[in-house]
Amino acid sequence: MKKKWKKRALAALLAALCVLSAACGAEEEGEQEPVDDVQVSDAYFGLAWYQNGTLNPVLDNTDINRVLCEALYEGLFEVTNSFTAENVLCESYEGDGTTFTFTLLEGVTFWSGEPLTADDVVASLQAAQTNESSPYYNRLTEVSSIQAVGDRTVRIVLTSPNVNFPRLLDIPIYREGSADSGSFADGTGPYRPVEGDNGWTLEANENWHGGFLGSIRHITLVSLTRADAALSSFQTGDVSLMRAARIDPDPPNVGGSVDTVQTAGASLHYLGFNYDNSLLANAGVRRALSAALDRTSLCETQLQTFADPAVLPVNPQPSESGLSINLSADPNGAAQLLREALQAGGSEDGSGDESASDEGYYDEETGEYVEPDTTEEDTSDEGYYDEETGEYIEPDTSDEDTADQGYYDEETGEYIEPDSSGTPAVGADAETVLSIRLLVNSDNAFKAAAADQIAASWNALDGVQVTVVKQPYETFLSMLQSGDFDVYYGETQLTADFDLRPLLSENGSLNYGGYASETMSAAIAAQRSGDSIVDFYQTFLSEMPIVPVAFECGQIIIRKGLIDNYQPAPYNAFAALETWTSLN
Repeated sequence: MKKKWKKRALAALLAALCVLSAACGAEEEGEQEPVDDVQVSDAYFGLAWYQNGTLNPVLDNTDINRVLCEALYEGLFEVTNSFTAENVLCESYEGDGTTFTFTLLEGVTFWSGEPLTADDVVASLQAAQTNESSPYYNRLTEVSSIQAVGDRTVRIVLTSPNVNFPRLLDIPIYREGSADSGSFADGTGPYRPVEGDNGWTLEANENWHGGFLGSIRHITLVSLTRADAALSSFQTGDVSLMRAARIDPDPPNVGGSVDTVQTAGASLHYLGFNYDNSLLANAGVRRALSAALDRTSLCETQLQTFADPAVLPVNPQPSESGLSINLSADPNGAAQLLREALQAGGSEDGSGDESASDEGYYDEETGEYVEPDTTEEDTSDEGYYDEETGEYIEPDTSDEDTADQGYYDEETGEYIEPDSSGTPAVGADAETVLSIRLLVNSDNAFKAAAADQIAASWNALDGVQVTVVKQPYETFLSMLQSGDFDVYYGETQLTADFDLRPLLSENGSLNYGGYASETMSAAIAAQRSGDSIVDFYQTFLSEMPIVPVAFECGQIIIRKGLIDNYQPAPYNAFAALETWTSLN
């Protein structure tokens, strides 16, 4: 949908109309010029600028300059906090999941006054596609072609379907050729860079297609020569706003009076399994371990309220009917699932041992049904016919292991009921059946504490024993790559389309545990093609190939009282800036 005047400008227009008309309705027809009546703040506002970075917004991969780029440049779309694609430079689009046609917003100009064209969009996206150093490179690896098919029309063709591809197109757009100018590449954003006697500043872009800005119209650029100097500049007050991870090995000690603002995140905290462990290769066991977790408590305590609990690997959690999503622990359900899974055997689908000694089978060569082998020598559990004598041999009732069946006690003459709680026996004295080494990065105290809480939840299940193995990151990574773990606490930054193939594909780059499932691969492919998303969710909940824990929130820190009504988006610290008001 085409963006016109922003909310604040509309409110000003309505107010002006009401003044001119006693009944707010007796105005002459015709469009009125909006009035910018926002009270401009004269408060100091500084942004960090790492000058050793590139001035090309598509190629600059420094965290410091990403915030600066968000003030200067725009993409075809913006990703909202609900992870939908909101139109920015794109007026409309159509696509079948593989071929997309984007129509650009009419009337958009760069700071220089030059109009935005399809060629500018193609040049910007191709710069990201062809440069592996670009922070956007991985988003475009499955793009086969990008071409202008008109002054305002861009066509993009993918090598495989992805109906959520527009979510990846918040890539900054700049004017073709302007990145070679030796200065900032020409952009369309709400601010424009201006060089003065005292250095560089950002000034309001009066030709911005989005309308009027909020209260902040002037920003001082604070030049830094070290990439790690932004925090100290924030602490001294030179820098007014920056991103800072909260769940971090070295979380920032910002000091002073600050406001912290959360944004929704795509950084997934999860538990991965080693599928060489026959018990963990059982989907029922994995579902049981998932059900035992209190994700809400984990997020409120160990993850510092800076994470959103998740059972499914998408953010936000889906609300479709028919899905069973419980963010709290279900210890009784977990115990029942675990008993059933262990009774079923070690196979992933719960079918148990396929050996012909336990059950009959069809011989593919003869086409005949082969009866189960009844000559088992171990007769301690059941009786059998002796083929030589023709006599029935009674079962050995002297076996002390009575967890599987009832028996008569010869001394008392009473029948002892079998242990109905399942095989293996569970209870206060149940022996360990499932032993787990839970690997976690010890450099991150928050994750280590979360792993301890997870271990406590699993240790509360009868027959389960968990040992937390805490290792420095380099050792942690080495053990992951060599498969030296049962379960590991992982974190990965997913793209905004929540592409799970690196984690769940057989040869995925993050598939450390050796997971492979044709059913899951087919479900992912169908979901990316636009088929029923619920089918994918149900497949995931059934197989539980990894156990999602939470999505870590982003954090923006800002000097206290500088901005009121601050509403950043996941990848745009300057989202909705037209609504900003100053408290100073």
